[in-house]
Amino acid sequence: MQKQQLLTQTMAFLLCTTPETTLGKLLGLCLASKVDAENSGKSPLEFAEELLQHPEKVTTWISEVVDSDDRYSVDEMVALSEMNLKDPEKFMKELLDEMTVLDTQGL
Repeated sequence: MQKQQLLTQTMAFLLCTTPETTLGKLLGLCLASKVDAENSGKSPLEFAEELLQHPEKVTTWISEVVDSDDRYSVDEMVALSEMNLKDPEKFMKELLDEMTVLDTQGL
């Protein structure tokens, strides 16, 4: 996929949600984190696929994403604090429920 097409689709998808939603909070963490594939052994795409294939492992997934570049930023910590992870299964259920009703307006 061309980078311009990827950027266009990504921007359009982001414009379909807000930071206050469960999905928005997860995306906020993704924006605050930078995956280093050489360090982590996984590409950003592999991380994303892994979470959607195994949503029950969200807390482990978050740790691996944040640890992937060996740098902990204030932005990552703020994004984590905004996510309600007291019940990770509930968090992921809410996220996946949001995804099923998300109006992507023809994306």
